Amino acid sequence: MIRYLSGVYGGLWRRAGSLGYELRRTAAAFAFLAALAFGVCAACPSLGQRLADYLAALLGGMGAEEERLSAPLLFAGSLRACVVVMLYGLLPFLYLPALALGMNALALGGLGAWYLHQGHSAAAWLAGLLPHGVFELPALVLSMATGLCVCGHLSRRLLGDKSALSLRECLALISRMLFLAAAPLMAAAALMEVYVTPAAAAFFN
Repeated sequence: MIRYLSGVYGGLWRRAGSLGYELRRTAAAFAFLAALAFGVCAACPSLGQRLADYLAALLGGMGAEEERLSAPLLFAGSLRACVVVMLYGLLPFLYLPALALGMNALALGGLGAWYLHQGHSAAAWLAGLLPHGVFELPALVLSMATGLCVCGHLSRRLLGDKSALSLRECLALISRMLFLAAAPLMAAAALMEVYVTPAAAAFFN
């Protein structure tokens, strides 16, 4: 993916410099936190249950049940999440995309442990996650890495580092990552979640 993106964005990717590093670091942090949450919730199932109840209430209040029936609505909701986490990076010094990284990773790992604790098989869990997750998770990681990269550049720029990307270049990077990478991945994820994931999950249940 890094080689593909560097070819697409050319000079802007080279100017960004740290984006490839942020992408690798974000992916590693996401995997670590998800595994940590899985282990903690597996050892303490009550935590997994609380997490599942909280997310069910949160998603229910957001009308997520209706979104599951519509690929366009799923795509719109997922793309909105990517936009928000990228734009978080425009706030220098705060590194707010890291908060989104932690929350998403903990939710994924914790819910995985909770699902297995309910008596479901690992195959059923993976069947319900992987068909759309192979597209959605890279899009989320890319969005979070972009937000962190942008935040780092703007923070350095405010500290007087002229080699860092300007606000205009950061906005250009965000737009290109959004429309050429995150949006296609999220579109594929929405289609898979509506038309493939339910059948794959039902096969193991």
